[in-house]
Amino acid sequence: MTRRADKSAAAPAPRTPAQGLSLRLRGGWRETMEAYGEAVSMAEAGEGDLARQILGEFYAEHRKILVLAEADGVPGAMATYSVNLAERLGFDLVLLTVGAPGRSARDFETRAAEGARGVFEEAAKRGVSCAHIMRQGARDEVLAAVSVELRRVEFVISRRAEAERRQAALMVPEFSLKC
Repeated sequence: MTRRADKSAAAPAPRTPAQGLSLRLRGGWRETMEAYGEAVSMAEAGEGDLARQILGEFYAEHRKILVLAEADGVPGAMATYSVNLAERLGFDLVLLTVGAPGRSARDFETRAAEGARGVFEEAAKRGVSCAHIMRQGARDEVLAAVSVELRRVEFVISRRAEAERRQAALMVPEFSLKC
């Protein structure tokens, strides 16, 4: 028995370019299963070219490491480690700075950009693609939302204690550095 794609299902969120990144509500294994499911549905419906296009777009997207910055930026050792790991794995690097809600957006953005400078300098030296996302809100909520929004985030690097990591409901693994 042949199954048809449900046309009443919600269409995927449109791509929004943000410093060379595609944003979509996806993450990890779920992203892979959705891409394969969509491609299989199209193939079963006789749309082989569309199925190949879906898989091509999925695999063309680079994998990413999400780095959670502290209020004062990223410590030098963590910046070096993150960029080195991204270089060795062939991944892109995305720095996430989360500010407390209610603070001046201009002040927050200025401090976040200053704190990201070291990561961008190290990434440029090694030829690693790097982007910076700045959001205000509750840290765990923003981290969880961004880790899902970004396409193909493989894991998160932070300096958070294990007790803090357990409270966050992330769809991707989080590794903590002691530096």
